[in-house]
Amino acid sequence: MSLSKSATILIILLNSLSIEATLPDINVVKSQLKQSGTCCSSLGYFLPGKVHYNLLTDLGYQNSLLSYWSQQEQSIHPACIVIPTSSNDVSLAVYVLNTAYSMSMRECQFAIRSAGHTPQAGAANIDGGITIDLQSLDEVTVSSDYGVASIGTGNRWGNIYPTLDALNLAMIGGRVSDVGVGGLMTGGGVSFFSGRYGFACDNVLNYEVVLASGAIVNANSTSNPSLYRALKGGSNNLGIITRFDVRLFSQGPFWGGTLTQPITNKDAVISFIANFTNSATYDPSAALITNFAWDNGIPLIIHDIEYTKPQPYPPIFSPLFALPQIDNTMRIAPLSSFTTEIAASSGPTTDGRSNLFATLTSTPSEAFMSAFYSLVDATVTSLSHVTDLLFTLTYQPLPYTLYSKSGATGGNVLGLDRFSADFVNALAVVSWALPSDDAVVYAAVQQLFEDGEALAKSMGVWNEFVYLNYAAQWQKPVSGYGETNRAFLEEVSMEVDPGGLFQTQVPGGFKLATG
Repeated sequence: MSLSKSATILIILLNSLSIEATLPDINVVKSQLKQSGTCCSSLGYFLPGKVHYNLLTDLGYQNSLLSYWSQQEQSIHPACIVIPTSSNDVSLAVYVLNTAYSMSMRECQFAIRSAGHTPQAGAANIDGGITIDLQSLDEVTVSSDYGVASIGTGNRWGNIYPTLDALNLAMIGGRVSDVGVGGLMTGGGVSFFSGRYGFACDNVLNYEVVLASGAIVNANSTSNPSLYRALKGGSNNLGIITRFDVRLFSQGPFWGGTLTQPITNKDAVISFIANFTNSATYDPSAALITNFAWDNGIPLIIHDIEYTKPQPYPPIFSPLFALPQIDNTMRIAPLSSFTTEIAASSGPTTDGRSNLFATLTSTPSEAFMSAFYSLVDATVTSLSHVTDLLFTLTYQPLPYTLYSKSGATGGNVLGLDRFSADFVNALAVVSWALPSDDAVVYAAVQQLFEDGEALAKSMGVWNEFVYLNYAAQWQKPVSGYGETNRAFLEEVSMEVDPGGLFQTQVPGGFKLATG
């Protein structure tokens, strides 16, 4: 059930045509905006029943707000929430907002929201502005030859994988079932299958995207090729993606699960990660997420381990399983089983709480990983007064053999093609119960990562790449792409959005000039 070359070409040719958006005359829009005086009222006029205004009485508004992962995003109250059900709805909303922008109605700033899993306030929501909630764009359609899936940008992975599992198919996508498609795919996207196929963004054949003008276009290797490459890492800077057409491959159940170990294994585990990340011996079927987790100050080691073949206990993981264990859920199961397991291990304890990500990149140095662990442990101790603190330091391999696969599909803008070293991504996921502790936790974690970066530089292991999907609000992932890629993104932005709508009127996320 592999995708034939001719089928791929046919799909791209079909999708290379611009879709005719149904848009009103611009003078009608301007008249309505002047008459109503607000963008929300005008959006309600052009999109009846799809604009929600009131936190207290409107269930559409309430449900949208409560479906954000973090307390920080739930606490923000837009003037209205637009819930489109088609690409044409998105096109019309952007057309109205761009017209308002041309009329200097600056109060019409907006946010773009897929599933809303980025934790920081304002990433995918906006106080007093308009939030475009794409969650109803949840199409999952598999082509007749089983080679391509068309995925609506509002999907979560838990809605996609059961459909693919039933057909013994898979795609390069997220590893947690309640994470959204839109954010992950536009920021890179690491998968259990990335050792075989690279980043999720590099396995998109075609993007359907709404531009600032309201035009709906397709971007792929033959139509809008510059935009196509820019969207592979470009986040929310260039338009609103409404559909991803992605490459599928044959995949049945495979081996994986969660391995829990005592913290006394720490040094041996860090040594294992450093050796595992070596491209010369890397097993492309193996995937590893190692979590050093502190629950109210008590540390454990929790590994999410997958091997994308139905082979129990492959040799690559033998050193890890030789260490003392507390629990082990290893099994052969479909992809959705593992993504649901990871979501279940964290979701119920972090949903609706204050949450924070921060990240850095280094070469796989045992000395640095051990020293950074000590810095994290000290930070957790300093935050012992924070109510119900959950703190996780995650190490994830990013070997050259994984990220170098991007070149085979035309490249992306992440900037990793400048390098040939193996890397490890360090990620902090922090969760706590009370908003009153937000400031102290943010300050402590920011200081931790400033100290970690300084330490990595002093040890000669630091790398400037900052993975956008894990970045804290003070970090600058676009700068980490390198000046050549930033300049390329700015050039494409000027081509498709000459008025700068997505740079000035969408303040959330990491902007090209400042991110």
